[in-house]
Amino acid sequence: MVKSGLEEHRFKEPSDVPRVSQYRLTAHLGSAFVLYSLFLWNALGVTYPAQQIKQVTAQAMKFRKLAHMTKGWVFITALSGALVAGLDAGLVYNSFPKMADRWIPSDLLAFSPTLRNFTENPTTVQFDHRIMVGLGISTLLLYVPTGLAALHQSGSLLTLSFAIWLTHELKHLKKIPK
Repeated sequence: MVKSGLEEHRFKEPSDVPRVSQYRLTAHLGSAFVLYSLFLWNALGVTYPAQQIKQVTAQAMKFRKLAHMTKGWVFITALSGALVAGLDAGLVYNSFPKMADRWIPSDLLAFSPTLRNFTENPTTVQFDHRIMVGLGISTLLLYVPTGLAALHQSGSLLTLSFAIWLTHELKHLKKIPK
């Protein structure tokens, strides 16, 4: 993370743990994932060009659309994870599936205006990330050990890589002429 993203006075108590703005961390991760995705897409095009498919069914077109939506969902979930990391939201509620014996925590929308909760309230950020993806439960329950957190993030990159490969393979599918 670039030095400009480090925050010295984020918390009242001094800490030897570097703090980074959740917005800059999300922008940094998003930029890295976009760059990685572009490199992977181009590398796939050079090393394994997608084949033209002659017979295309309506089900194949639906599958292609689902693959693109999945790729977008994985990307958004990864960005949500950056917000969780930037706010240390993984340390707020370490129980699953409930959060402090509640399905919906009482401080979910505690900030005003309400929209701030989705990027600044650790409870809301963790809640959103929880409902987006089923991975990371052990990361949460074990209070986010660094190795497991890194493995969790690597899993998101692997999932995104698979989604990119799949959409690359399906890129030549065209609608059936009537």
